[in-house]
Amino acid sequence: MTVAVVLAAGMLAWRDTGPQGGQAAHEAPASPEVERVLIPGADGETPFLVVIENTPQARPQSGLADACLVYALPTEARITRFLASYCGDAPTAIGPVRSARMYMLEIASDLGAILVHAGHSAEALASIRARKLPVINEFWASGPFWRDPTRKMPHNLYTRTDRLRAELRKKPLNVRMGSVPYSMEPAARMVVLDAMPSETVVLDYGPLYAVRYRYDAGQRRYLRDQDGRPHLDADGRQIAPASVLIAFVQWRDVLEQGAPSSKINLIGGGRLAIITEGRIVEGTWRRSKDRPLALQTATGGPVALPRGPVWIELFPVDRPFAASAGPPGAGPRPR
Repeated sequence: MTVAVVLAAGMLAWRDTGPQGGQAAHEAPASPEVERVLIPGADGETPFLVVIENTPQARPQSGLADACLVYALPTEARITRFLASYCGDAPTAIGPVRSARMYMLEIASDLGAILVHAGHSAEALASIRARKLPVINEFWASGPFWRDPTRKMPHNLYTRTDRLRAELRKKPLNVRMGSVPYSMEPAARMVVLDAMPSETVVLDYGPLYAVRYRYDAGQRRYLRDQDGRPHLDADGRQIAPASVLIAFVQWRDVLEQGAPSSKINLIGGGRLAIITEGRIVEGTWRRSKDRPLALQTATGGPVALPRGPVWIELFPVDRPFAASAGPPGAGPRPR
């Protein structure tokens, strides 16, 4: 029997159209995470947070499968972008790199990271200048970036961390301390009484951007599908975080100086779904102007995750979301 939890009204029909571009989906290898640093900045280096595009023209992306922390969030028309951070060894290419929004700067500030981007909304630009925020913007510092001539602009801009470090040594930036909103220790476990099985999680951002996570118990990873296909990195590996944190947020389209942009309200709080080790745990998130993002379980305990990559989805509260204990074919159902 399938047990399902639906946390927002509405459902979607999932299209299984096979791997993108005819590529075979590769299961993420079981990884020896115990010896690796998996918290951005825990190695003493200032972390970078790279803005990565997610339109169909930008797929497959480079470097997402290697990130130890990724934020997925909607921009204009609920077109998602990613903010990726790396720990230890980083990939040889990260991208395509695209422009920043105000809420991306807020997330980078909470993390104590340098936002890496190419361009900006009007509000983001004003905030960078007024607050002297630490960013590496391709518009102002082109050295760490290059374009792939086999792809069309603007979907072909890439970077890598050694080039970013070289830029930082040349032009140091003032970065305040920050941290991730969860803990991760070899024996970290959340004490929860109301966890439910969750093998399949569906987030309907909208056409072309709907997401499904499928739990692989053997790897203890959630295989990420997007637009009905396995979400593959450029090297063919499927995106497969160990934990997914879903913060339900208020999102809207706006105009900034006549140009389309978007806003996510990160002040206040809301519902949090903690997806890890085949379970869903209810929680809450909170953030204020002078306090960074904080997460906790519904009973007030800390969010303690098993070691492995973490994806944080900032998901519009009015969009369909479902978590099911059954296999993907069974599909979640309201209860």
